[in-house]
Amino acid sequence: MKVPGIDNAVVQKDLAFPIVEFQRRLKAVRQEMAKRRLDLLVVSTPENIYYLSGYHTVGYYSSQFLLIPRNGDPIHITRGIEETNVKVLSWIDRSTSYMDHESPVELLATTIQSMGCANSTIGVEKISWFLSILDYERLKQLLHGAIFEDGSHTVESARVVKSNLELECIRQAARIADAGMEAGIGQIRAGANENDVAAEIQRVVTRMGSEYPGLPIFVASGVRTSHAHATWSGRQILKGDPVLLEISGCVRRYSAALMRLAVVKPASRELERMEEVSRKALENMIEAIRPGRPLEEVWNVWSRTVTEGGYEGRFKRTGYSIGINFPPDWGEGYMLSFKRGETRTLRPNMTFHIPSLVKVFGFADAGTSETVLVTETGCEILTNCKRQLFVC
Repeated sequence: MKVPGIDNAVVQKDLAFPIVEFQRRLKAVRQEMAKRRLDLLVVSTPENIYYLSGYHTVGYYSSQFLLIPRNGDPIHITRGIEETNVKVLSWIDRSTSYMDHESPVELLATTIQSMGCANSTIGVEKISWFLSILDYERLKQLLHGAIFEDGSHTVESARVVKSNLELECIRQAARIADAGMEAGIGQIRAGANENDVAAEIQRVVTRMGSEYPGLPIFVASGVRTSHAHATWSGRQILKGDPVLLEISGCVRRYSAALMRLAVVKPASRELERMEEVSRKALENMIEAIRPGRPLEEVWNVWSRTVTEGGYEGRFKRTGYSIGINFPPDWGEGYMLSFKRGETRTLRPNMTFHIPSLVKVFGFADAGTSETVLVTETGCEILTNCKRQLFVC
């Protein structure tokens, strides 16, 4: 509807980055498509859609797609209510949408036909959480003349190395995480409540400009620190309790994360020893990071340090790519992680969150972490909170 006195054709864009940055990303993804001999890529992962277009919404629980042809203009497909976000947040103007009584996958098939790609080689992100098996099977029925290939990691191959513009967002997120951690530690004392600690962290990071995180704030005290991914539960913090905090800052959907351990006086010697081993393992790992080194080799440094310290050092990955995030994760670990068997090598401008955990189930977990950047010669630590056991 036209509003008198207002030019309804003028839309003020709110782009996360200059258009030239998005064009650079699109070019890189199309080069990867060419290597894979894909004529069309159907992107359904929210982070990948954001990376290529700038479009984002908390409504990604509904079907949404970005169609990337080898040549020609990309096209958004969204739920009808989300088209306003496409108009404002995406540099890509071509879009179509479905109403809630209509089938998204049928619109997807019709749009692909209109692009002249019904009999082409089409890549789909089989790894995506947001393309159901049912929808994929239906799409193949509707486009029976097409050849379907796995297009997983086509976009991620470009995402894993960050541009300078992306790094600026991650650096800002790191400053926010530092401030949030200091605020949380400042709330820890005997008689305090986990909820109060979490609330203060959230207040500080939000006021500093953090967007909603991909994961909740992790605040756990006492034996609950030994429970994986424990969030605040209303527990009262007692004397001698460990308190494990893990938080993130998020700027333009780019995150940096940070973990620290505190203890309410008196600190047991075992807790002190666990934190020392955790911290030493992290520091040794950071020293081992350099371009060209396989990630497994760096993971082995962490594993050996923890094992020699008397704890279990074989059970988990220790560090994962971090950057664009939407719930339910703030990391990009499915793209690349420090773990056993990972033979891919480090490259400059990769960013990682490296949580070093020493675990004793039923007693406590001791952990410390940093968000880091791989440089031309080694590693830069982006987070800047004092690395120690905080005795409160």
